[in-house]
Amino acid sequence: MVKSSASRNIDDLDAERLQREIDVYLQQLDVATDEVYRIALLAHSKGKDFSSEVEIPRAADLADRAEKLLESYLMGIPIAADIRTSLAATDRETTAIEIAKLVAVKVHAKTANQVTAIDTGLRVGLAILTEAILVAPLEGISEVRQLYNEDGTDFISVHFCGPIRAAGGTAQALGVLIADVIRRELGVGAYKARDEEVERVKEEFGLYRGNLQYRPSPAETERIVRACPVMVNGEGTEQIEVAGYRELENIDDDRVRGGVLLVIGEGLCLKAAKIQKHTERLGVPGWEFISRFASKQKASEEGAGSGKRSIVPIKRFMEEIIAG
Repeated sequence: MVKSSASRNIDDLDAERLQREIDVYLQQLDVATDEVYRIALLAHSKGKDFSSEVEIPRAADLADRAEKLLESYLMGIPIAADIRTSLAATDRETTAIEIAKLVAVKVHAKTANQVTAIDTGLRVGLAILTEAILVAPLEGISEVRQLYNEDGTDFISVHFCGPIRAAGGTAQALGVLIADVIRRELGVGAYKARDEEVERVKEEFGLYRGNLQYRPSPAETERIVRACPVMVNGEGTEQIEVAGYRELENIDDDRVRGGVLLVIGEGLCLKAAKIQKHTERLGVPGWEFISRFASKQKASEEGAGSGKRSIVPIKRFMEEIIAG
């Protein structure tokens, strides 16, 4: 009687032979890919395309992808080996924070420019968090600026754009933390929100018509904006303009800034527990405000788990989902 494939024991299989076949298959893919790239490079060399090189570089792993994705920002600084070493010892989120700080220090030593160093380090951190397969590290941040508080001290303003949504809430929130860790390392001051900047964000949440997983109350918005040591800033993404807090010194235009609302609502609010874990482990001061949101989130999850709270599905959140 012949055993069916479903009832065959794994010990009956020739593991060594199967592994050899897998290795041969992977080797064939490498050889075929080399040939495709050779042909593409030959085609580009004829000068009939916009570029003389193949635009999509080959990458073996996350570290390789991150280095090649941000090649134009890194100024020749290698990062792949450091990423691999860190990933072998710890998790991806910790690696993102540590490598971002390391890269920022190297860029600052090379350029003596704090803004360039923070910008580059932050993009590297985001690339690691998103496994270097999304546009968020490139297009989710338009720029980083060094601005000044009313008392004359400097601070860092990170300008987020709509594509930061692709990074997800955890990467959005950790992006703010990474910027804070780097600015501390480089000696840049903390952000001290002005009253009009706080009220501006409150008004924007009220006007924003896009879907948010979490829309903080005005009191929660004020708590975050006032306490966050980095200014969550951004360019206008919506057609609608604010009415009450226009033409502010540190904000470029009067349109609603979708990136700001995504980072605060879906990032800092929803992912507070994850942020708290890293701020406590690293001993980063100034993030005590996040514990309130982490506690609220934990209480909500425990309430749902005990059956005390009934969650009613809201179908409208599926309306703008893009699927293929």
